[in-house]
Amino acid sequence: MKPRTRQPGFTIVELMIALSIFAMILVTIYSVWSGILRASQAARSAADSAQRARISVRTIEDALVHAQMFAANMPPQNPDAYYSFLADGTGEFGSLSFITHLPPTFPGANHFPNDIVRRVTFTCEQGKDGTVHLVMRQGPMIASMEPDFEPYSLVLAKDVQTFLIDFWGQPKDSRNFEWVTEWNSTNALPRKVRIALGVGTTGKKGVPQDMVYRVVALPATAVAPQWQVPQIRR
Repeated sequence: MKPRTRQPGFTIVELMIALSIFAMILVTIYSVWSGILRASQAARSAADSAQRARISVRTIEDALVHAQMFAANMPPQNPDAYYSFLADGTGEFGSLSFITHLPPTFPGANHFPNDIVRRVTFTCEQGKDGTVHLVMRQGPMIASMEPDFEPYSLVLAKDVQTFLIDFWGQPKDSRNFEWVTEWNSTNALPRKVRIALGVGTTGKKGVPQDMVYRVVALPATAVAPQWQVPQIRR
């Protein structure tokens, strides 16, 4: 009787060892792939945030360079007058509100096809996600003065850490031109506006991930009363 010869193959122990090694390889590949995906998403999110911050500052710049001001601002001596330049940069989150002649390419222009002169307001507000948003509101110059008017609003940037504004001009009761954080001359435009917008978090308190700076030169002077209401010669 011929002795039995062992057929080539794997034992159960060898199969279990091979499966364990294969599982370890799969886990390693999955971990590396997940890390790559997370890093890619974080990089894309950071790039989107930085790009949105640049677009936000560019939007503010486009509005400022077309700012309108009339010396005969009606009603006179009223902080709520039609052409008042209302601004505050004293806090961590500044605000701007002014009348401007907006181009047709400005965000939201399709909502106001017949109103090219509008009041635009930029403020920082708490969003539903718990972060601070930079919000732009706009509406026709006269309609925006009505208490029940609902302006068109648009979130320009999210996760805002700081929105700093400085003004270069001659403030009230001052003979010198200087940088100030509060503009009290509501019936006059500053010569320049300096903007710093910080978005995103780095893990360090008060340190934004991206900062965008811009210095914007405004129209030099307001329209004089004689040009606003021309005198008729007899």
